[in-house]
Amino acid sequence: QMARSVGDIDASTPGSDELRHLAETVRGSFKTVEEMAQAFIREAIHQGVFRPGQRLNLDTIAATLDISRMPVRSSLRPLEAEGLVRIHPHRGATVSVLRGEEIAEMYELRTILESYLLEHAMAHLDERVLDELDSIADRLEDEHDLAPGLDLRRQFYQVLYEQAGRPRALQQVNHLRGSVGRYLLLQRVSEHPEHKVFVEYLRRQDLDAAKAWLVGHLAHVSESLQHMVATGEGGAASPVDPS
Repeated sequence: QMARSVGDIDASTPGSDELRHLAETVRGSFKTVEEMAQAFIREAIHQGVFRPGQRLNLDTIAATLDISRMPVRSSLRPLEAEGLVRIHPHRGATVSVLRGEEIAEMYELRTILESYLLEHAMAHLDERVLDELDSIADRLEDEHDLAPGLDLRRQFYQVLYEQAGRPRALQQVNHLRGSVGRYLLLQRVSEHPEHKVFVEYLRRQDLDAAKAWLVGHLAHVSESLQHMVATGEGGAASPVDPS
């Protein structure tokens, strides 16, 4: 039995417009409805539409995607394995909440992997790539809205790290970035935004300076996010069961 149509969703539901937009981007892109539901929930978490600690309303998700509730429920286990969702027996599922030590570990891993990617990318940075990075850095300096700024940062590092020719490492970095991205959307965290300086190091082929900039950048964001969750500013949508 199909869920009620998207048009029947209560417009007052928080994030309803964003959910409809996400539904349109994933609909028809996957072989199974379970895969579609999984991608939809993952993106809603990564983009901060579903906030840390928020209880997932499976009926609303099913209605948004115009599918039944069963594939939505089936999609939760893989998301739990990714650390994005927590399933509570007999009480439904919530968006997982990261602890400070988990954030620290993620950024330690990112530092290792991104330094590795930077080393392998450096030799392949031609003028076309450097000009593209410079252009994105210019747009970053002019962008004052948080979500578009985060999208530009993702684009910047995707362009840079693709030059390394190490797709598995890049996939891991993108996974780690997605896991913490929702926290960056909860409050404005200064991300050491001098990307123009970083690009200049890349132009000069100064690997030591570029790596030092990158390590400092990641350490700064890690410390800011750890402070945010330690002081209870993580923005959890509802109390999280400690069990």
